Amino acid sequence: MCKPKCKPRLTRVLAVRAVGTVIVAAAAVSVVGSLTAQTPTVRAYLEPAEVELGERFRVTVEVTGASEAGDLEPLFSLFRFTDSPPDRAVPYATEIKAPPNEETGGSVAFSYSLVAKMAGSFEMGPFELRADGRKLQTEPVTLVVTVPDPDAVTVRARLDRTEVQVMEELELIVDVTPADLRLAWPDLRDFSDFASWGGSMWRDDSMVFKLVASAPGTHEIGPLKFKVGDDTFETEPVTLVVTGDAPAIEAHASINVEQTWVGSDFLLVVEVAGANEFDSDPLLPDMSAFAETPRSGGSGWSSDGGRPTVRREYRIRAVTAGEFEIGPVRVMAAGQTQLTEPLQLRVDEASLAPPAELAKDLRTSATADLRRVYVGQPVIVTYRLLARDNRMSFHGWRVENVDTLVLPVRGDFHVLRQGAGVGREQFPVDGRLFRAVSEHPVGFFPLEAGRKTIGSAVFKFQIQQRDRDHFVERSRAQRQGTWTPATLTTDSIPIEVVPLPAEGRPESFRGYVGRLDLVSRVDRTDMDVGDTLTLRVEVSRDVHSLAMPEPEIAFPAGFEVIEQEMDDPGRGRRQSANRLVPSETRVYSYRLVATREGSFRIPSVEMSWFDPESESYGIARSQPFDLTVVGTARNEGG
Repeated sequence: MCKPKCKPRLTRVLAVRAVGTVIVAAAAVSVVGSLTAQTPTVRAYLEPAEVELGERFRVTVEVTGASEAGDLEPLFSLFRFTDSPPDRAVPYATEIKAPPNEETGGSVAFSYSLVAKMAGSFEMGPFELRADGRKLQTEPVTLVVTVPDPDAVTVRARLDRTEVQVMEELELIVDVTPADLRLAWPDLRDFSDFASWGGSMWRDDSMVFKLVASAPGTHEIGPLKFKVGDDTFETEPVTLVVTGDAPAIEAHASINVEQTWVGSDFLLVVEVAGANEFDSDPLLPDMSAFAETPRSGGSGWSSDGGRPTVRREYRIRAVTAGEFEIGPVRVMAAGQTQLTEPLQLRVDEASLAPPAELAKDLRTSATADLRRVYVGQPVIVTYRLLARDNRMSFHGWRVENVDTLVLPVRGDFHVLRQGAGVGREQFPVDGRLFRAVSEHPVGFFPLEAGRKTIGSAVFKFQIQQRDRDHFVERSRAQRQGTWTPATLTTDSIPIEVVPLPAEGRPESFRGYVGRLDLVSRVDRTDMDVGDTLTLRVEVSRDVHSLAMPEPEIAFPAGFEVIEQEMDDPGRGRRQSANRLVPSETRVYSYRLVATREGSFRIPSVEMSWFDPESESYGIARSQPFDLTVVGTARNEGG
């Protein structure tokens, strides 16, 4: 066995298999020995960081100070410009660079040998691995791949036919030299007014673009430009003659449902076959009698049987029950105008319960941080709408539009929302894991003592369900699925509210529960009659508390308050009972003018509170300020 002072160098090559675009190592590496307690570190580097097209380079990820290292991920970004496709094993080497010992902890390097097959600058990583139960991540690294001789690069464009009929297919071919050069696809939208890009493929050492001629006339294609690193290459233009008459467009409108509910969304899709774009936005009919203003949900372009088709999608929320007609939609494209056929829609009153087949995969929770509080002490209740993780993303449905949480209305609580968001934490419910698709922390401030109940809250949301029957013909709108409104109610929460103690209550107490910190400053203490000074009082308080009382200040008779401002500069944290508590600071500024000479004092500002953690009252006091005013009021004119 090697002693710590020796430095053997051991390299093992392990098999690696690729699943899709994610690399999975067939074995983990273990570094044995007595290690000190230290945090593992990881870094990635390239050898070399700049190569020419076709040259080999090495990616190395090194972890230091760990007793074992697990699988590396992800390496999928490598496949875009290397000769290691996902269906072939990648050379993978693991090297123990130093034996573990108490001084260094040892290091393990994972190396990948690859060949550059595309010119340009590429960012790789960040790479992730697990070491000693910790998830580590490297900084990304950048590889620069250059062309050996840019002068030797040539690109040439040609057509398989130079004269075609309207709506006839043809091929635009771009020949590339050298063969190893992989050029980025060019932007062909410059001539999309007469031809559609139906896709591209490699044939030998050429890129092939399938086009469909859609407008008669003589058209020039190109030059096509390709950028490789800092160099730009372009083809000579080619000429295409298209004969025949332009076909008439065909406009069609569809909705994803024929029956929906009040409060639910539906999708209206407007499509035009025979055009690459709309001349202007489709003119929708007036739907204000039963729906909210339509929201544009996106647009797209496709080629159906070689004929270009452009579409526009609108997501609309139904708000009134009844039988309604949608349409026609006025469409303008390819210099032509058409009206779509009208559509029929029935809107029913909303069903409150989620669909029966999904009810078991949806839950709500209401969690209170405290069950026994003082009057004025907040109870922070976190409301969550929970859904099964594996159902949300994969099985044809997901929760959407969780934009409404109806809180209970009670006269014995002051309610303050603390924000909303999507939780990342998983929650076990009945042996299954759920994730919060919506999370709302809410503060309830009891106004009187007694046994109280925070009533149930109601989540209002929608469930999108996609049609998984691929053998049934559907319109594009129907393939987007349906939205069903639903509501779920949380449990109520019993709370015991106790009165604030009378013993030890300061005279300055104004009912504030939670800690206060106080500091004051003046910008001067000596002045002439007519001069001004500024008094600043900074009050810091717990975030989860009701509005703090304003400072009560007894200003001396020789001064007049001429201006008063209040500012909230921001939030921070304070230390309390060995933990950090969110706090915020409010600054009160008073501008005073001296009205007569003499000696004066601004007394200390006092504010008191009740601290529920220590179950005691506290007082915050600022320092007093002694002021001296001399002279008489100055004459501005003299």
